[in-house]
Amino acid sequence: MARPLAYARSYVAHLPVAARRLLAGACVLALGAVAYGIYVPVNHLLGKSCMHKGATSVTHHGSNGECVGITDGAYVFHSSLRDVEDTIRQENRSVVKEHPTNYVSVVLLLPISPDKGSIMSMPNALEQLQGAYTAQHYANRNNVKGLTPYIQLLIGSDGYQANGWQTAVSAIEDGGKQHIAAVAGFGLSLSGTESAIRDLTTHDIPAFGATLTSDNYDNIKGFVRASPSNADNAAAALAYVQSDYKRAVLVEDGNTGDSYDVTLVSGFKKFSAIPGHQIVGVEPYDTSERDRDGQSADERQRHQTEVATRIAQMTTNICSAQPAVVLFAGRGQDIGVLVHAFSNTCLDKKIRIVSGDDVTNLPDSPQLRADLASGHVTVDYAGVAHPGEWSAGVAHDAGHSEQQRDGAEGFATFSGAFTPLFPHGYLGDGNAMMAYDATLTAVTAIRLTNQDQPEPDAVLNELGAIQGGGAVYGSSGPIGFTANYQTSKTGSNPVGKPIPIIRLTARGNPAVLAVKWPAQAPPVG
Repeated sequence: MARPLAYARSYVAHLPVAARRLLAGACVLALGAVAYGIYVPVNHLLGKSCMHKGATSVTHHGSNGECVGITDGAYVFHSSLRDVEDTIRQENRSVVKEHPTNYVSVVLLLPISPDKGSIMSMPNALEQLQGAYTAQHYANRNNVKGLTPYIQLLIGSDGYQANGWQTAVSAIEDGGKQHIAAVAGFGLSLSGTESAIRDLTTHDIPAFGATLTSDNYDNIKGFVRASPSNADNAAAALAYVQSDYKRAVLVEDGNTGDSYDVTLVSGFKKFSAIPGHQIVGVEPYDTSERDRDGQSADERQRHQTEVATRIAQMTTNICSAQPAVVLFAGRGQDIGVLVHAFSNTCLDKKIRIVSGDDVTNLPDSPQLRADLASGHVTVDYAGVAHPGEWSAGVAHDAGHSEQQRDGAEGFATFSGAFTPLFPHGYLGDGNAMMAYDATLTAVTAIRLTNQDQPEPDAVLNELGAIQGGGAVYGSSGPIGFTANYQTSKTGSNPVGKPIPIIRLTARGNPAVLAVKWPAQAPPVG
């Protein structure tokens, strides 16, 4: 961060002689490099810190110098996040000043990156920050299993595809002065995300997933999530389309480092287990190189072009297999390539693509809207949340009227808190709702401890209490857990979480087609 010249002179003057000589030498090296046309980032010569002040510990990571770590809002990870970060910072200042012995911090950790290849879009990051702040603002003014402790919300980033997770997690685990009691969010089911969660929970810091759906997270001690698993999401999607299609083409990403893709492939392969149904074709592609850490922008663009070329080639075989639903087991950003590839091919047939919740990371663009407007291709997905899932007239599976009522009540509470704070905020992709739910679940566990400033291990001990009377009335439905990691293979998962089936539209506002509930799901509230 740049300092005024006068401040800089004062800063240097107070350095020890040896340090001043080192600084002068670094400057000479930098100037010499510039003279020969060599780019040497000054931060690599003078240190790795982006900002280290108060509750902020943010450090450069990787070849692109991306900043990762945690902040109370003082450091802005991206210009599009500035307004919401400033708002969070103001709330944090009030909490720390007015309740110095009666507050704890919740970190919202996301893979925030402006890189064009980033799976998590910047609009997604913005929406999740808005949702988490709504939970903080609401909890600091209302009874959420108690009125205290108050909540400071720290913003964390582990960078491009969560590759900077070690630096971010170190900042969290070293943040004792901030009274960090829990970490929420996490964003993407990537190898770095899983490593971060396992490291945090090994150090007895509870973790609360928002939009993580990979089956790899089904049973991690100390971790719970507000979202359903890919196994449940895939089952819901297949249950919805099985009456319309007996045949399917499976599009699968072979990136083994992305457990979202891997487990969605497993879920969609069960289409063949439905009596009278079969997968008649498989179209593979691979994003491993595109997601790899430590490459230049040119390298990443080359790999992106290679992925797009491969996906565009799939239209011939998919068209030949019709009628067959296209089960897309890959990231949302890649679906747009396939949709556009069908804009000038196979025009005499209707193509239906079905995928998982990462469709929310498919950027809304004029091109996408134009491709969908023809009605030639439709894109449906099993989501994790949508404001329309509680609207009158939306079909829910039978036998869930009580949970449906609780879900509508939870969404009304969320909407009543969110809308005044962000009157122009977007809810259609469910990202804000899920960040709110994960953060509110963390607050619930914190307040169930009945302590002024509980340690993380005390919060960890309350995860099993979030059921029955301790369930969370989330915006995406009632949230409850058994958190029984010893005897259950799904101790981290919400019990009986509703799954909206959603369709993209040419108007840019996804529409709910139906809501599916996991089979024989017991009530949680």
